[in-house]
Amino acid sequence: MTTAEFKAKILPHYKSVYRVAVTLMGNSQEAADIVQDVMLRLWDRRNGLVNVENIRMYCVNMTRNACLNALRSKKAPSDTGLSQDLVSDEDIHKELEWREASEFINMVMEYLPKTQKNVLRLSAFGGLSNAEIAELTGISQGNVRVLLSRARARIKELYKKTLYDNE
Repeated sequence: MTTAEFKAKILPHYKSVYRVAVTLMGNSQEAADIVQDVMLRLWDRRNGLVNVENIRMYCVNMTRNACLNALRSKKAPSDTGLSQDLVSDEDIHKELEWREASEFINMVMEYLPKTQKNVLRLSAFGGLSNAEIAELTGISQGNVRVLLSRARARIKELYKKTLYDNE
């Protein structure tokens, strides 16, 4: 792949990739660093990208994976008495609630059909619009809306069932 081909095929997806990184990282500085690293890796792999059918999805997935790796590698705060004094009980409680909710959603998503799971991930975690999801997956926008609605309804149903089973 030549420089001109790279500019024509890869760089138009920069905004989508950046949006995904900001959504997952929650910080524009970290997102910009990750996107820069992804673009560099794409440049290094440019000759192998000729065979990729959906280059946009490839870029988005590569960015998502880079963000997840960065989030995993972040070190937890040290367990010194000083740092624990600075963290309030309310902050700890909110963090525990967030973790429990995240674990539950990840568990419930495994029960969703594959298409619903993929569309929900692209929407919720990838920050993509219904039109972008439709373009990436080849599904109509109307069908994307239906899949998202059904996935959310199923998650809500399972949440309520779990909530009432635990009482």
